[in-house]
Amino acid sequence: MAEALGKGGVSVSNHGDTRAVEPDSKEIRAALARILASACFAQAKRASDFLRFAVEQTLAGAGPRLKGQWIAIEVFGRPADFDSQRDPLVRVEAGRLRRRLAQYYSGEGADDPIRIQLPRGTYAVTWGYHPLHHEPLSTAPVVEHRASRIPWRLAIATIGVLVVAAAGLIPSQQLALPETSTAREVLAEPERTEWPRFVVVPFENLSSEPKLANLAAIVTDEVMLALDQLDLYVVAGQTHGSAPVSEAPGSYLLTGSVRGGVGPARLMARLVDAETGQQLWTSVYREDEAIKQRLTLQELVARDVAALAAPYGPIFEAELARVRERPEPELRDCVAKYYDYRRRIDPEAHADALGCFENVSTRKPRVAQVWAGQALLHLDSYAFHFGDDAAGSLTAARDATARAIAIDDDDFLANMALMRVLFFDGDPRFRDGIQKTLALRANSAEALSQAGIMLTMSGDSAAGLLLIERAQALSNKPPGVYYNVAFAVTYLRAGQFERALEATLKLRTPDWVGAQTLLTAAAALAGRDDMAHEAAARLVALYPEFEAEALHDFDKWHYDGAYQEKLIAGLEAAGLKIVGASRRPFGSSNSW
Repeated sequence: MAEALGKGGVSVSNHGDTRAVEPDSKEIRAALARILASACFAQAKRASDFLRFAVEQTLAGAGPRLKGQWIAIEVFGRPADFDSQRDPLVRVEAGRLRRRLAQYYSGEGADDPIRIQLPRGTYAVTWGYHPLHHEPLSTAPVVEHRASRIPWRLAIATIGVLVVAAAGLIPSQQLALPETSTAREVLAEPERTEWPRFVVVPFENLSSEPKLANLAAIVTDEVMLALDQLDLYVVAGQTHGSAPVSEAPGSYLLTGSVRGGVGPARLMARLVDAETGQQLWTSVYREDEAIKQRLTLQELVARDVAALAAPYGPIFEAELARVRERPEPELRDCVAKYYDYRRRIDPEAHADALGCFENVSTRKPRVAQVWAGQALLHLDSYAFHFGDDAAGSLTAARDATARAIAIDDDDFLANMALMRVLFFDGDPRFRDGIQKTLALRANSAEALSQAGIMLTMSGDSAAGLLLIERAQALSNKPPGVYYNVAFAVTYLRAGQFERALEATLKLRTPDWVGAQTLLTAAAALAGRDDMAHEAAARLVALYPEFEAEALHDFDKWHYDGAYQEKLIAGLEAAGLKIVGASRRPFGSSNSW
């Protein structure tokens, strides 16, 4: 059963009993003992030792200081000179432990009152209460120990959509999940994804300065940490320089060097496609330039390297080029197609990406991203009229999101799908979804831009444009669609019609109904009648029922009243007849 947070840091259940918001050390150790005694962990000595050590160190307050080298020495018996940069042992074992915990809580531990988790990006565990009585196939809200984590879990139930609010907590979302053998199978141990390897060769000190050797090691550590937070399989190279191409097919190799002596340190980094030997990116950094940006040199390099692996960077472009060469798609191909569609937003690319995810789902049903990708594309079918069954697309998006969350409720794409489902369902707690998604990947231009659009559409341009501008700054080659839409909407709402038209003309998406709607209204209100009538004709050709369905579609996006008023005025000025507009008071849309 769901709970509400009571006063004074005590949670109150539906049965009237009370307990502390956070379990004490005795309860946590009892929960640990149950896990270690389970069949799931009985024959898994490494996972058991790892979890026991992480729990005890976190209880002792040392969780934030847990590092791979320390764990390798204390848990796995490695020598004191163990190099966690070169040997991915601890990262690999951490992934296995996360999957084993997911398996335990989906089976033997489904009724455990306390949940212990090992979040990505850290070796400190988290813990929190789980209700003792809950529906089958559910993962209910958890109040977690670590303050930097957002305390929510998503319940997968069979009863439609029900959001349970908790004062002071981020709510949990119950999404429809059919009672079928397939649904139950989804909750089994998740499979690994098929991402390319990112090989980081330790940065080399090319000077005689010992302090620069330390800087090279620190930069390597920072880069590894940044990449570990992404959906990449990151390993460390054994030597400086380029590894033989034959040893790492399908991989990307990052190398770098530090120089200096008198004056600021100078660092060079390069990215190479290990399969072809092609250099995809190179950059030179100076210590004084980093200071001007209020960053350390290692932070600056790590930020740029993370952007290389993000959509629209050089790795994305290289992956996209390979998509056409593979006879059967892999998950990485589908993700590349999804982001390619995202920068074009046209029906053909949408159908191609959706078909790819559906193909892979028959072979990889226990990968969260497979279902999350389908959910995101089904939401676009609903929002952009790609296909004939809008209502069915929203239902399909809810179901696919539920499957993704059931597999991994900390998966980035799954949570991005969830925040959009909440938005299109008209639930104001989509903002909590934004918070969770950005907590998982704060520097994702995709998440920032999607969140910025939703906030802007619902009337909060101040918050929305801040996220959009952050996304622009983080993008290697930012696609102009969402960025320019956010500015166009803001300008139109504010009555700055020329600026709205200027932003809309940058969209360059002639087959997207949303872009043609904006262009029609902005051009008409800016006095460009020729352009407005041309865009209106294109709009009706793309969507013959537009005039009859426009208000319904605006409600899908939950436009605030001020924006909707300007939009309708512009459309009607272009000669379109918006059915129901004259009978409906402006500002009456479902805004928040």
